[in-house]
Amino acid sequence: MNLLVDIGNTSIKFSSFVDNKLKKIFQIKYSKKDLKSVILFFKNKLKTHNKIYICSVVLEVDKVLIKNLKSFRERLLFINKKKLSFLVHKTVNLRQLGNDRIINVLSAINIYSKSRNFIIVDLGTATTLDIIIKKRYHGGVILPGLTTSYENLISLASGIKNMKLSDKSSIIGKNTNQALMSGFNLGYKLMIESYIKLVKTNYKRNFKVIFTGGYASSIDYKKTNFIYREDLTLLGIFFYHIFLNEKLTIIK
Repeated sequence: MNLLVDIGNTSIKFSSFVDNKLKKIFQIKYSKKDLKSVILFFKNKLKTHNKIYICSVVLEVDKVLIKNLKSFRERLLFINKKKLSFLVHKTVNLRQLGNDRIINVLSAINIYSKSRNFIIVDLGTATTLDIIIKKRYHGGVILPGLTTSYENLISLASGIKNMKLSDKSSIIGKNTNQALMSGFNLGYKLMIESYIKLVKTNYKRNFKVIFTGGYASSIDYKKTNFIYREDLTLLGIFFYHIFLNEKLTIIK
């Protein structure tokens, strides 16, 4: 039994992989100020899993794992995005492209093999929109994350320090709290939808729109043609493993 792990800036998403099937997906929060819990997490998972395949966007975590888990170096396997450079258009700076974003490209084109053009919206600590044309990554957008931006606003604005975020909102607010919730829920949603519409208009193509990330599950997709895939990145890690036939880069 192997483990697939997606390390983000504030959380770790993971799932066991048995007989080519993804099991239940779990997620835990962590703090970069205290990475002892992350080390303990991996040590415990190494007791029950043969190998751990890792997609990480956090260099600090990678360094800590490499330093503290040297004896397990042959069982901890990291994504090497250079091996996926063929998925990235030549105009894009591969060095500045996060591992998770290129893994999401690999995942999307494998899950939906009949489609060629995608917009992938990842609602995590940051909100990213990635554009795939003819199965090649062409670029993207990075926005402040949904809760990141509003929690920062609440911490800086003295008049709304005691406000709490919720999923209840109307088009406009009658007081500060309602107005904040309107922007938090409806305003942010409209901003993302406008970006999607702009990309479609600019490139004059039909795009399959996929939402993923921790905050994407709260969006109502019933009235849209958008798709929600909680497993997008984890499946991408699996496809990477298949693509390289287990010849992944080992910690050194």
